[in-house]
This record gives sequence, structure tokens and C-alpha cells, in this order.
Amino acid sequence: MTGRGVRDPAARAKPGRWPPALRYPLFARLWAGSVVSSVGTQMSNTAKVWVLYSLTHSALTLGIDGLCFSVPIVILPLVTGPICDRVDRRTIINASMAVECVEAAALAAVAAAGALHPWIIYLTAAIEACRLAFDIPARTALTTALVPGEALPSAQSLSVVVWNSAALIGPALGGMLLAVSTAGVVFAVNSVSTLAVALAFLPVGRAHLPAVTEGSPPSKLGDGLRFAVAHRELLALQAILLSVSALALGTETLLPVLDQVQWHGGPAAYGMLRAAPGIAAVLTGVVFALMRPFRHPVRTLCLSMTGGCAGLVAFTVAPALAAGFVLLALASAAISTCLIIVGTRIQQMTPERLRGAISGFNAITQSGLAGVAAAGMALAATSLGARTIIIAVAVVTAVTGVIAPFRTYPRV
Repeated sequence: MTGRGVRDPAARAKPGRWPPALRYPLFARLWAGSVVSSVGTQMSNTAKVWVLYSLTHSALTLGIDGLCFSVPIVILPLVTGPICDRVDRRTIINASMAVECVEAAALAAVAAAGALHPWIIYLTAAIEACRLAFDIPARTALTTALVPGEALPSAQSLSVVVWNSAALIGPALGGMLLAVSTAGVVFAVNSVSTLAVALAFLPVGRAHLPAVTEGSPPSKLGDGLRFAVAHRELLALQAILLSVSALALGTETLLPVLDQVQWHGGPAAYGMLRAAPGIAAVLTGVVFALMRPFRHPVRTLCLSMTGGCAGLVAFTVAPALAAGFVLLALASAAISTCLIIVGTRIQQMTPERLRGAISGFNAITQSGLAGVAAAGMALAATSLGARTIIIAVAVVTAVTGVIAPFRTYPRV
């Protein structure tokens, strides 16, 4: 990889026992900042979902909120992905953090005034989706550019850790804050944490970050789409990413329903359940970041998909909250393994000049289309029940996990 300011990432590595990707200072700095910012985002998301369900007591509103987030993510990355291949990625990330800081501060002010209504939560979900449509491709492409090829599996594992470590800490903190204060306090904390990360990231000069690969023209709007259509393996990976992500997001969306109907917990119990996937994903990501690449990725992928589905089915029938927490964590560990394998393979087969565009497709699949499917699960749960919907989707995903990897991309 050749870029302005970073000619040879391997030459910048620091020795030590850290995961390989964290031996590269610029990647380590970006990764640490992403963790802190994501904790605040998860706290805010926990508060918004809990307030929305408390105001309406309807799974339908959770589905609408999911659609408000997912529809922009389905459309916008088709444009924002190629933009991230043409514009300095540092600028995009800084702008994204500024938008989140202002959004969270405004939401805190509205909540403090007692004027928080469902339509406001829907609006902020749409704004968040538009922000992430730029942030996800830019951050993913920049992350991949900051480490050499041999450290890519480690970087991918740690990237999974980012959001899920936030899912471990953020919901728990958000639930505890909701129990002793108000949603406005949670939103304010998110604004402050995002501002702190943005200020810490500013000293990284433009010349210290890699630009688009020299010697190759930047991608055009249709280049990423043509590349994806021409590679059957990439399409298969996206299909598996969609099925697993839809199941995970759908279960997360319906957690307030399961908590109040099945275990009769409160905001603290809900925050604990939201933290379970984070615990599993952090441990899984750290372990795989230290390990060598999988020797049998197809076999591991099949086992992780079916194991995750079985764990979620068991979770829905758990007799006690503690048992549900453990089962959800185990299922999430298996799902995280699947996401690491698929994400690593996608990055390995993507040319540098198309990383933004293909990362945009990943955002469409993993956040957009999966979010629409999760919203559909929430809507269906209003008549069929949350437990029935999760079990049905888990069975379909498990069948896909047995058949798809061997039939569609045997070279993984």
C-alpha cells in the first residue's frame, strides 16, 4: 500500500505482545477513539429505545424507529462509499463526530425540556443513519489502510471489538443512568464523549493519514457495484452477512419486549441484556485478534452460524433472566465469529481504491437491509409475538449456515 504520509505501514509497527494491529500507532489511536465514542452512542441508543417503548408500549414503534434508521442506510452508501474513496477520510470522520455531538446535545436539551416525543426519536434515528452512511465506509477504509495485509485479520477482529465493547459498556451505563437520572443526562454524556474524541483526533495531521492509493484512479460511482456483481464470492459473503446481521439486530430490537413480558425486569435489566452481546463480542474479538488466521474458515463459519442460531432459540425460552443473559452471550460469541470471518474475507478480496465503495455495500447489508429486516421482525412481533419471530428467523438462518458456505464460496 502506498499513500501520502504512510509509505510502509509495517515500518511503523512497534514490537510487543499486543495484538498485531495495535502495534501500529495510527491504527491504535483511531481504534481507541472509536471505542470511547461508540460507548456514548450505545448509551444514547439504549436510552432512546427505552424511552420510545415506555412512551408507547408497542413493538410497532420499535419497528418504525428501525425503519427510520435502516432506509437511509440502504440507499445512501451507494453514493457515500465512492465519496470516501475520493475525499480525505479524516475530514469525513471529523465531520461525522461533529454531527453526532450536536445531535446528542440537541436531544439532551429537548429531553430536559420534557418535549421528547416519538417523532423526535424517529428523526434522530434518520439523522444518525445519514451520519453513519459516511462514517462507516470512511472509518473502515481508513482502518484497513493503516495496517499491512498480514495484520488485517487482527484489525478486523479489533474492529468488531469497537462496536461490541461499546455494546458491553454503553447499555449497562445507560441503563444505570436511566435508573437514577433521566434520558437527558444520557444524551448529554454522549455529546461530551464524542466531543472529547473529536478533539483528541484533531492533532492527527492530514499528512499522517493515508490517501487513496497512488497510481490508481479513484473509484467512480458504479465501479464498486460492477466489482461486486462480477465476483460471486463477494455476493455470497454479503448474503451471509445479511442473514446473520438481521437475526442479531432483530433480537436486539425486541429485547425490551422480552424483558418486560417474559422476565419483568426494568431499565437496569434491559441494559444488562443489551450488554450481553458486547461481552461475548469483545472476548471473541480479542481472542481472534491474538490468534493466527483460521485454518478451516468454511467449517468454522458453518459451526458459528448454526451455534449462534441455536443459542438465540434457547435464549427466547430461558426461564430466568440470568439464564437468558448467559445464552444471549454465548449466541453472540458465535455470531461475532461469523462476522469476523466474513468481514476479513471481504477486505482481503477488495482493491484499495474500492475499499470505500465496498465498505459502503457492507453498511447497506449489515446496517441497512439487516435493519429493515429487523424492523420487519418487530412489526411481525406485534401479532405473532417476539419469541415466535426470533425462533423462526433463527431456523432459516441456521439452514443458510449449513448450506450456503459450501455451495457458494468454497474458496474462503
